[in-house]
Amino acid sequence: MGVEYLFVVRHGETEANEEDIDAGPLDYPLTKKGVKEASFIAKALSKVRIDAAYSSPVFRAVETAKILAAPHKLKVKSLEDLTEAKLKPKFVGKKGRHHILTSPEAFSETNTELQGRIGRAVETIKREATGNVLVVSHGDVITAMLEVVVERRVKAEKYYVFHPAYAALSIVEVKDRPFLVLYDYHRRMFEHFLRRPEGASGV
Repeated sequence: MGVEYLFVVRHGETEANEEDIDAGPLDYPLTKKGVKEASFIAKALSKVRIDAAYSSPVFRAVETAKILAAPHKLKVKSLEDLTEAKLKPKFVGKKGRHHILTSPEAFSETNTELQGRIGRAVETIKREATGNVLVVSHGDVITAMLEVVVERRVKAEKYYVFHPAYAALSIVEVKDRPFLVLYDYHRRMFEHFLRRPEGASGV
């Protein structure tokens, strides 16, 4: 049967995210808000058949993946190629968020190398799993995955076509030419639209 859909989720918010710290491989747990964000996606996926669960080995991703996998009684398999984009050691744990496309000098791998390893991760998942697969990783990694798998490449431009919110769900239908079914679904996505000034009329 092969893999049918990839349910791709970024880890939930951590204290490092709140404080604008580059966490890299450091073990920052989810905040209460991060757990709430992940639990929202877990509930959304609870009635969907999920056949396998994969995660970056970084703690915040594993913690998120366990929340998402629990309703399906699945063990989470760590996959090294899903790990965070590799920061240079001098930036790890420091304030000032860097992203591999907009500040490549902060990283010990290029965006092309990141795309290569996320491509390997997807091929590993396709060899090992079937059906619907949960994949939990990091913002830059998910961006690279969607660039590679869905072929929306940004080439040399220094901006983001994709960059998911914390605990955001994207769904990729896996075919000969994969198709992005859903992008960046998360708990807070409608808050801006639901907050109307007092006395404002509805749309």
